[in-house]
Amino acid sequence: MKLFKVLTILIFFSACNASISNGMSEEGIFVGMPDVAMNEPSSFKIASDSMGSQSLSPGEYIIKSAYGSMDVSTSNFDQKVNEFKNLISEYEGNISDTYLSTNYQGLKIQSITTNIPAENFDQFLIEVEDIKDFSDISINANDVTTYVLDIDSRLSSLANEKEALEEIKLEAKTTSERLEVQNQLRYVNQDIEMLKGQKEYYANAISYSKLSLNIREGAGISLFSWNYYFQRSLNWIESIVGYAFSLGIIALPFLLIFFVIKKIKNKE
Repeated sequence: MKLFKVLTILIFFSACNASISNGMSEEGIFVGMPDVAMNEPSSFKIASDSMGSQSLSPGEYIIKSAYGSMDVSTSNFDQKVNEFKNLISEYEGNISDTYLSTNYQGLKIQSITTNIPAENFDQFLIEVEDIKDFSDISINANDVTTYVLDIDSRLSSLANEKEALEEIKLEAKTTSERLEVQNQLRYVNQDIEMLKGQKEYYANAISYSKLSLNIREGAGISLFSWNYYFQRSLNWIESIVGYAFSLGIIALPFLLIFFVIKKIKNKE
């Protein structure tokens, strides 16, 4: 009977813990990859009493990111893109996404997202601006230390729960009792692995800082610039030539048939 009482208490606390976790998930804190840019939720106050014993302090887990753009002349476009990519290699970074597009004026835009070791990120931005001054730049620093402290607190609680369940499992007398405890252990282990994954995500996120940069061709082109009308004229000429060529291909078989029929009639 004592075993069942202890087991019942543990199941009750496990259910409460699951309820709290679900409530936090509904706030969008730990569903999938956490959104590190959101404000700190009030639900983190639950673990505030246990944070004093943690070794981390605010400011130790900071995720940096930057979003910027630069305008370069058409003649220097490819050169500036290559200089930026070479700088990424020099800083032992990597390119996570790249995309080349053209705007309505037919001018190219090279979008590059790169990850740079966090300790070198500030100097990296300085050297990027040496390539070409930023037209605009936005730098964000998000302190997620509180999130990591909460994960540590929950992991500690789950570790204690797991240890208690394993002791109960050793004292279990029947197969049904052991299966019940084993079922609870399975849920506890799943929660532990999930939290470990979230902590690993944060650890990786603070190791590298992200820069998303748009390199835009043709600085200063506007509706009142002769370059704009020149580019538009070239586009129209290209379109007209394309249409004429397509119509010629379509009309060629009909012209051949017409000349063949005409030649046959002349022979008659």
